Amino acid sequence: MPCDGPIVSTLLSVSDFVVHGPGDLQLSLPSLQLGAGEVAAVYGPSGGGKTSLLLALFGLLQRNGWTTAGRVQFREQDFPRDADAARPLLREQVVFLLQDAHSALDPLQPVGRQIEQATGCDAKAAAAMLGELGVADAEALCQRAPHAISGGQAQRVLLAIAFLRRPALVVADEPSASLDGGSYGELLVHLQALVAGGAAVLMATHDHRLLRDLQAKVLVLRQGSFVPGDPKEHPWPTHGALDIGSVPVLQGKQLRIAFGSRVVLDDVDFALQRGEIVAVVGESGAGKTTLARLLAGHLQPDRGAVVRPDRPGAVQLVCQDAFGSLTPRRPLQGLLAEAAAPFFDARTGFASVQLPAALLTAPRERMSGGERKRAALLRALAI
Repeated sequence: MPCDGPIVSTLLSVSDFVVHGPGDLQLSLPSLQLGAGEVAAVYGPSGGGKTSLLLALFGLLQRNGWTTAGRVQFREQDFPRDADAARPLLREQVVFLLQDAHSALDPLQPVGRQIEQATGCDAKAAAAMLGELGVADAEALCQRAPHAISGGQAQRVLLAIAFLRRPALVVADEPSASLDGGSYGELLVHLQALVAGGAAVLMATHDHRLLRDLQAKVLVLRQGSFVPGDPKEHPWPTHGALDIGSVPVLQGKQLRIAFGSRVVLDDVDFALQRGEIVAVVGESGAGKTTLARLLAGHLQPDRGAVVRPDRPGAVQLVCQDAFGSLTPRRPLQGLLAEAAAPFFDARTGFASVQLPAALLTAPRERMSGGERKRAALLRALAI
């Protein structure tokens, strides 16, 4: 899969690049040289500024109070800082794989049409590429709107656009976030195929597996600056076992649901005991999210029944698409206050999920991908 355009020794060159944000916020990338077929990663914690840096490099950080300085060159030419001037390069040579794949898609158009518009291909080619990326019944999926496909399928739509456009550079924001082992393996194969075809990859991640498997140059966040370094493992804290007995909490009995003529789940039994963790594993589009929505009461089954605790709000759904699940332009403290239990203390809750208290007044648009996920989790816990 050759890339379009002349081959140069250095595809992307960054020097003395600095991003200034509100207050005293400052991020810097002193130096980066990235050639065709190479992978580089900015590595750091959620909320550290990885996404903001990637957007700023290509003139896409359009926020009040944010400014940039320094030099970014693409194919040995200064990358335009004006959005209109940069648009042809972004359309033809650079592809973004966003962490919230659904948010990158037009909610009002079928996904197949969006692939066609983004790549210039026809409907047959769009479906064929989705099929190569492991999407079952790709022609039918092309007819669906983004809200009717799973998170994994939405990510494959973005990957299909990347493959069909044959980009020189792929910019990926936390591409492995929320993926199980099987889906991670598929993503890795696809990214490796893009690299083998000559594309360079610049990504933001804190996934050690991806850094290792893609043999990435790593730029670690240290005191506001992304510099070459080796990420250190930070193990999760462990706690003693909690013996709280086997008390049924949630049950699904002979659940069946179909969307039109497509049967998604049929004769499914499910049981969850108190103190128990259950994982539902399956390929993208198999019905995992649909089952979760049934159990949480967001959908009603065509047949069967769900038994939940009597207390209102006892079952909460934390969505994969955290961005889409948070109300636009509303500060997080408002989203918590409207549903939280009377005894819930927002500041204590923020500390429990490692969110800075300053985000209490922030809407989803000012949060990083990881911060949105923790905000969605905190809202569920608050109830």
